[in-house]
Order: sequence, then C-alpha cells, then structure tokens
Amino acid sequence: MRKLSMVLLCLTVGTCMVFGMFSSDDAGTSAAQFLKLGVGARPAGMGESFAGVADDSTAIYWNPSGLNQIEKKSLSAMHAIWFEDISYDWVSYAQPTKYGPVGVGIQYVSYGSIDGMDASGNATGFFVSSDYALILSYAREEYSIPLGVNLKYISSKIEDETASAFAIDIGGMYKLMEDRLSCGLVLQNIGTKMKYISEEDPLPFNIKMGGSYNIRENWIGVLDINMPRDNDINFGLGSEYVYEINSELDASGRIGYNTRNKDTGGTNGLSLGVGVVYNTYGIDYAFAPFGDLGSTHRISLSVSF
Repeated sequence: MRKLSMVLLCLTVGTCMVFGMFSSDDAGTSAAQFLKLGVGARPAGMGESFAGVADDSTAIYWNPSGLNQIEKKSLSAMHAIWFEDISYDWVSYAQPTKYGPVGVGIQYVSYGSIDGMDASGNATGFFVSSDYALILSYAREEYSIPLGVNLKYISSKIEDETASAFAIDIGGMYKLMEDRLSCGLVLQNIGTKMKYISEEDPLPFNIKMGGSYNIRENWIGVLDINMPRDNDINFGLGSEYVYEINSELDASGRIGYNTRNKDTGGTNGLSLGVGVVYNTYGIDYAFAPFGDLGSTHRISLSVSF
C-alpha cells in the first residue's frame, strides 16, 4: 500500500492521456456491463453519486478507500427489481482490523428465462443467463490519505457457455475544509479480457471522480463524474437531507439526476429515495425511471455492529 498513491496517480495520468480514444462510438465493445450497475438504494436515490461519501460497506463498490471511515462492522444487502424478469442483488460486509479495514462484496444479476434457438432459428427451450462478481477489499491510510484496493473475480454465463476475468479497482479519498468537502478518485475494472468461445472483449474500465459537500451537518450535496472507455463522459449529482426524529430514529429524503441513460427516451435520469435508521439498523428505498425501458426499484438493508 505504500506505493499505492503513486500507482494511482500514474494510472490516472496515463489513462487520461489516452482517454480521447474512447467515446459513445465504442458502445458495446466492453464485456460484463453489469459492473456499471450501482449498488445500494441510498446512492441510487442520489443519482448514483457516492465516490466522495462511501461511508459504509457499499464503499467496496463505489470507492474502496472509503472503508477507512468504518469504525464498526458493516453489513449491507440490496435487492433491485429491474426490467422484464431481470433481478439484481448485492451483499457486502466490511470491518476494521489493526492492519486496516477489509471487506467482501458479491454482485449478482439474473436475466431470467430466455428463449433458446439453434443456428436455424428453431426453438430449443429456455435457458438462464447470469453474471456475478466476487470482490475482496483492503484499505488503509498512507501519509494521512485514505487509500483502498479491490480484487475482483468476474463470471458470466449464457446458456452452457461461461466466461471469466480478474480485475482490480484502486481508490483514494481526500478531505478539505475541515472535512466538509470530501473528494474521491477511483480507477475501476482494470483487468483481463473475457472470452466466450473465440471472442475476447475488455472489461468496462472507468475513471470515477466524486465529491461530497456538507451544506449543513444534516444535509449533503454530491457529484460523481464518470469517464468510461466505451461511452461518453457522464455525471450524477444529488442531495440527501437527514431529519432527526429522536435520539434513536432518523429519516432521510434524497433526490438525484444521472446523465448515463439519456438515450432511453421518456422520463429518465431522475431518481428519488427515502431512508430510515433506527439505532444501527437502516432501510432505504430508491426509485429511478429509465424512459422507454421502464422503471427500477431498489431496497437496501444495513446494520453496523
């Protein structure tokens, strides 16, 4: 980890120098697109902007350096109702240790039953397609800068064919203005290619920059900027307001906007969310329309102990 900050800087400069090579013209050239799906109902309600917040076990996905903020064991689980028969799930756990915080996350997408056909177009029955990623995380502070790294195993299955890959994420976070402003930088999905039969495709590498600003003690504004290898630059922004009902119960309201799905037509980009925390137990819900594709719903449960 001592050299991680220098590696992060070098990788960022290097990838930014060649970033002009990538745009929406490269759409569809990356495998494992499910890795772009954000996790947690709380971030979803804020326009999927969380790289500068990352203060629970979902930091494993958004910015592994955020695990340095965890003071207790943290467990999160999410279920999302996606389009058609698609379901999307996430489970993560993180805890501090004397060597630095560690965590594990599982990201899983099931595409339901799909009609199978042979080369002549004849029906062959139904099959199930799914993707998953297993993520191991480690974080620590170097020179007072929170840093974190993920190791990922990624697997995709279509009927009887499978493909797999390995990848890493590297993240950093820096706080300013007496911790009112938090800035995050993450390099996501640096890894091997996925190969189905004879075709190989790269992973959806992404540079994510995020920020969080405490407008008031109970009110934050957030912004994430994404620079993917296979699409245009996109951003998400949002806000969360927390109302303290009593010493044991808080309620939250969230709103956000994300430009990633601007081409789906109809109402898209907007997201709304609510949450309740009782002692150390939390439940969150987020709603996000995706234009002509339909609407999505996410619900998350969390606990720290």
